[in-house]
Amino acid sequence: MADNRLSEKFDALSEKAKQAADKLKASAEREADELKADATAARERAASTAERFKEKVDEASDRASSQWSELRAKWDAHIAKARATIEAKKEEHDAKVAERDAEDAEDYALEAIWFAESAIEEAAAACLVAAYARAKADALNS
Repeated sequence: MADNRLSEKFDALSEKAKQAADKLKASAEREADELKADATAARERAASTAERFKEKVDEASDRASSQWSELRAKWDAHIAKARATIEAKKEEHDAKVAERDAEDAEDYALEAIWFAESAIEEAAAACLVAAYARAKADALNS
């Protein structure tokens, strides 16, 4: 049944969020070089996930909304700009600049969390709409 598959995917999303939160909590105990390696690995995973999302949208282009494609393109551009800004500032060693860089990185992280929260809420609503549509279709086909 479609709603079971959607529920399983939503549960997997919740588990990924929990694992990410656990890694973030554990980062307080890590040294700067370990954090740098963790951040690099996290960015690679995020890029891989974004690429898989792009492939899914491309595969389903006939059914995918152009709004989702536009949103994905805007999000990709936002990420690229934010990362470029952070990378450009990495090389500076001034304490004030480092503090500003940290604040910029924290603001970006909060924006990404807000975006993820919004996406989760939208995914939950979409799953419920899909479950309703499936139930309605099943009722009409009986």
